[in-house]
Amino acid sequence: MKDKSVFFNPIRMLSPRLDSEALRLEELHKQPVSESFTLEEGLLVMLSKLIEASDLIVQGFVSDGQEPLDRAEALGKEVHQQEKLLTASLACSLSVPPEICRGLILFPSHLERVGDYLESIINCCRIKSRDNVPFSEPVFNDITNMLKTLRELLHTCRDAIATPEKSALVTVVANATDLDRMCQELQLSHVDRLLEGSTAPRSSSVYLDILESTQSAGRHVKDMMEKLLTLVSEE
Repeated sequence: MKDKSVFFNPIRMLSPRLDSEALRLEELHKQPVSESFTLEEGLLVMLSKLIEASDLIVQGFVSDGQEPLDRAEALGKEVHQQEKLLTASLACSLSVPPEICRGLILFPSHLERVGDYLESIINCCRIKSRDNVPFSEPVFNDITNMLKTLRELLHTCRDAIATPEKSALVTVVANATDLDRMCQELQLSHVDRLLEGSTAPRSSSVYLDILESTQSAGRHVKDMMEKLLTLVSEE
C-alpha cells in the first residue's frame, strides 16, 4: 500500500489550479495552445496531443494515408508552440523554490523532443508511401508494435502526471526501459534479417530511422519520470 500513497508532487506546486475541464484527459488534444496553462495543465495537453499524434501515425503507416499524417504533423506544431510558452513561464517563475524550477524546467522541452521524433517517424511514413518501400510482414509488425508501445508509454506518462502516485512514476520508468530494450533487440534482429536476405535492403534506412526515433522518444519520457522521482525522493 505504501507505494500507492499520494506523495509530494512538485508539478502541483507550480499548478495551484487544475481546471476541472482539464481532467477530461481524452479530450485534451483538442485544447488550443495557451499561455494561461499552468505547468500541469500544459504538460497534460502536450502529452494528449502526442498520444493522439501517435494514434494517427499508426493509422497513416498501416493505410499509407496522408490525411492522418497531416493531422499528426499539425499536433506536433502545437506541441512546439506550447513548449515555448511553458518554458518561458517556468523561467520567469518567482513563487517556487529555485531547486524545484531547476528540476522541472526541461520537462516541456523533453516533450517537444518527443514531438520532434514523431515528426521524423511521420517523414518515414511519407517516404514509405511515396517510394513504395517494401516491408516484409515481420518488419511491418515490428514497426506497428513499436509505435503502439510508444503510444502506451505516453499514455502512462500522462496518467502519472495527472495522478500523483509514486507507483505510477515507477511504472512509466519500467515501461520506458522495456521499450528501450525492445528497440535494441529489434535492431539486432534487423541485422540478422539483412544478412539472411529476408528483408529488403531498400527498407533498412527507413526502418532504422523509425526504430531510433521511437527509442529516443522513450528515453526522453524516462528522463522526465526519473527526474520527477528524484524530486519526490528529496522531500
